[in-house]
Amino acid sequence: MLSSLRDRVLPDHQRRTLEELEEDLDLSAGDTRAKQSAFWSMLFLSAVIAAGGVLTDSTATVIGAMIIAPLSTPIMGIALGAVQRRQSTAALFVVVGGMLVVMLGALFSLVLPASYALLSNSQISSRTSPGLTDLVAALATGFAGALALSAGTLPRSCPEWRSPSRWCRRWW
Repeated sequence: MLSSLRDRVLPDHQRRTLEELEEDLDLSAGDTRAKQSAFWSMLFLSAVIAAGGVLTDSTATVIGAMIIAPLSTPIMGIALGAVQRRQSTAALFVVVGGMLVVMLGALFSLVLPASYALLSNSQISSRTSPGLTDLVAALATGFAGALALSAGTLPRSCPEWRSPSRWCRRWW
């Protein structure tokens, strides 16, 4: 039953090879310098954009930061490594990247004027009390990203995102 569902959702002729997935999801393989440079640069920029969006209470800006944040690459790399039953460095990128983002957020909070009511900000309060709807949306988003990556059909509006390794070679 699961096999037939998989074939309907992602037919054989649309599936990317394991080598293609590894090339895109393993930041420690292939052109590591370009991949890692792009990862850290985009993560830093997305953290700055997100902090600006939170501090100005701008949902659109926070969503923009989420769109360009590259953390989904090593997260999916962890999943690929788990499926293959092999260790990868993806978890290290997630942990260090998460720490970088938190430190940048903390730094931004330190430069705020004392009169700024950080805890009453809707961007912060909505993200610190997620509900079931948020969980369903997050799971659907993850599934959509994994499906798009597996089929190689990320949105046409962002053609360079279809292959992060191609994006790195093109821009870095």
